[in-house]
Amino acid sequence: MIEIEHVRGEDVIVVRASGTLTAKDYEIAIPELEHAMELSDGPLRILMRLEDFQGWEIGALWRELEFDLKHRGDFGRIAVLGETALEKWGTTLSAPFAKAEMRFFPMDCEEDALDWLGLARSGNDERGIGRSNGA
Repeated sequence: MIEIEHVRGEDVIVVRASGTLTAKDYEIAIPELEHAMELSDGPLRILMRLEDFQGWEIGALWRELEFDLKHRGDFGRIAVLGETALEKWGTTLSAPFAKAEMRFFPMDCEEDALDWLGLARSGNDERGIGRSNGA
């Protein structure tokens, strides 16, 4: 599943990817991502949260690669929050396709990821950047 949150007042979106991604997930997510890119004043920054991420079905992987190549160089920084060494390795492997500065952060380093994206926050955040565990 892919869920997208828009951060108020910032050229940033939060993308949550969980489980095994399908081509249908991309059919729903890609128009929303492209719309967010159109509305941004500059390169769109992304906070990507991989939560119990299991990978892609083959059709979904193909859609991902098509999207990455179509929008190569269109994004600002991409911070990836993940749980495993494989997700960290995948972030490094993906960076050349996105042609964006990408960095992996363990899930418990979300504040560092937000700082790196230029979104330092404290206490109750009014921009709408949510955490997956009810925060």
